[in-house]
Amino acid sequence: WEELAVKLMLKWPGLYYMPSAFAPKYYPEAIIKYANSRGADKIMYAGYYPAGLTLERIFTDMRNVQLKDEVWPKFLRENAIRVFKLDGAV
Repeated sequence: WEELAVKLMLKWPGLYYMPSAFAPKYYPEAIIKYANSRGADKIMYAGYYPAGLTLERIFTDMRNVQLKDEVWPKFLRENAIRVFKLDGAV
């Protein structure tokens, strides 16, 4: 399904990916590869807190996610500000 998600994001400009159902160590490899290539503007962080994972667990696992340095700000903040029109967000 990960490859299909990438294909759909390539086709539909308004489609984005948020990995809310996964602990960071289980983020799909196809999504990570896409984010590190031409999909950096199409993914954004979404956690499974407080329903399933603690913030400590999420951010401990996050250290091992293989995103490029320039992708991290987009993944963690910038894409959400743009997509959800949160202009002026601090």
